[in-house]
Amino acid sequence: MRRTFLGLASAALLLLVGCTGPHLGDANGWSDAQKREFERILSTDAYASRCQLTPLYQSYLKTHDTALLSRILVGYAENLANSCIDIPAYKKIEKERNKNGIRSHFSFHTQRVSASTVLSALRSGETVEEILSPYLPKTPEFARLLTYYRNGAATGAGARKLFMSLQRAKVMSDEGWESYFLVNVPEFKVRFFENGQLRFSIPVIVGKKKWQTPIFSAQMKYVVLNPTWNVPDNIARAEEIPNLLRHKNYFKRKHMIVLRDYTIDSTRVDPRTVPWRKYLRPEWKKRELPFKLIQLPGPGNALGRVKFMFPNPYSVYMHDTNRKSLFRHSMRAFSHGCIRLAKPMLMLEYLATHGYLADDWPTIRQKLATMKLQTVSLRTPLPVHVAYFTAYADDSGLHFFPDIYGYDTIMPLKKAPEDGASQL
Repeated sequence: MRRTFLGLASAALLLLVGCTGPHLGDANGWSDAQKREFERILSTDAYASRCQLTPLYQSYLKTHDTALLSRILVGYAENLANSCIDIPAYKKIEKERNKNGIRSHFSFHTQRVSASTVLSALRSGETVEEILSPYLPKTPEFARLLTYYRNGAATGAGARKLFMSLQRAKVMSDEGWESYFLVNVPEFKVRFFENGQLRFSIPVIVGKKKWQTPIFSAQMKYVVLNPTWNVPDNIARAEEIPNLLRHKNYFKRKHMIVLRDYTIDSTRVDPRTVPWRKYLRPEWKKRELPFKLIQLPGPGNALGRVKFMFPNPYSVYMHDTNRKSLFRHSMRAFSHGCIRLAKPMLMLEYLATHGYLADDWPTIRQKLATMKLQTVSLRTPLPVHVAYFTAYADDSGLHFFPDIYGYDTIMPLKKAPEDGASQL
């Protein structure tokens, strides 16, 4: 598990650069070749990681003090590994947004950067590229975006999107980049890559601005055919119960049943016997409802005919939808966080015919035809990466998308030291 780097004091760095060991350069371990190499990297910010180190870099250009250059190298490795985003500051913002009724979550996969490891590698004569290589993000999109960043391909608002997308690529999971799903939320699209090659892409619907699709990685493990919809308590309170109070036959029309829990075979409750208005009162806002709503399988089910499950703490998954007309919109932030698929059967058939599912495609079709709830396991779990790239690079070029959740703006970057020379 990667862990967050917490910063380094100047005194510790000065001690490290003075350690004994193989000495191939000056008093701080720098050879002329290493200095020239790192100066080239810094001058162009070749890895989009100079960030708050710019004042230190400017001080170095005036003094050519290699002790300062050592501190910049450690900071640059940290920014490459864990992004230029001020993660603790962002988490406070996210907490406040959740308090204000905006449901959002952004997962950060960080790693520990050891100053002693970086500086020992320097003193042993490794090139700067070799020193930085362990901290390069494994996300394939990072390398594609970095090519455009180095070429100065974006200006103005596009440059900000490109830079912030690079930072978010740095903190994606290091694992699961051979065969995988990539959901790009601002693009409203999911892609499936098999052994690094794009096999198909499908338009999607994502979460509303107040019910945002979380950004995270998980493993797809099974598929549910003819699913029921277990209505979450918060959606029941916000939408389904008010609809019932306005239209007494609403549950019947929507093929919804009322139970004491989400066990589909348990005894049903007559909705007319439940004091629904009571559970809309403020004191019930954060309490679990004693009655659960389940929508039965059928053509009108909110989840459609199939859902693709990658268990996670956010109860988010990919699924079919009974509201296909919404795909006519270019801006498709309509869900409560789950990812609705324009062509779920394309995905299902591909997984079945290419051996990813325990059942073959003819068997899957037979099970669908029963209209009964059934589960099919994946032979091997497939990674699902839910990402947020407002700039995305593919074989056709660099593309920009609306910042629908505001991450380009609200994610703060690390601040430079006020005097340009204090500790990192």
